[in-house]
Amino acid sequence: MIVVREITDPIEGSELQKKLQALLPQLNPTMHHLPEEHLREVVQSPYCHLLVAEWQGQVVGMLTLALYPTLTARRGWVEDVVVDDAARRQGVGRSLLRKAIEIAQAEGLETLSLTSSHHRRAAHALYLSAGFQAIETQPFRLRFDLTEKKM
Repeated sequence: MIVVREITDPIEGSELQKKLQALLPQLNPTMHHLPEEHLREVVQSPYCHLLVAEWQGQVVGMLTLALYPTLTARRGWVEDVVVDDAARRQGVGRSLLRKAIEIAQAEGLETLSLTSSHHRRAAHALYLSAGFQAIETQPFRLRFDLTEKKM
């Protein structure tokens, strides 16, 4: 059985740090380090919900739900969705999304958005089956050099 829970205790978050850090390269191959301070900031933020999925006694997935108000609506964004290779196709991703949607609805959000790389066809099918719709928009990103900034 898959259990999805929200991490709300910074101490518990630091205990999970190594487990989450092991998942990150499956999300982004260049991501090999998760600073404890950064994890603590996410866990303590009233605008973030860190969800973890456990299956067969192991942490096998995670998702970050970010909430933000705008002048036109209360919105949410799904980030950092990753399911361990060994646990894929077991309902882990669907369970994480279900919990994120439940939180988004309870928070009174008007929209919940996410992006997904064009080559992730299985993820696209999951998102569509969970009620997300593909929209005609072009994402843009500005990256900042953080080499001098400490997290």
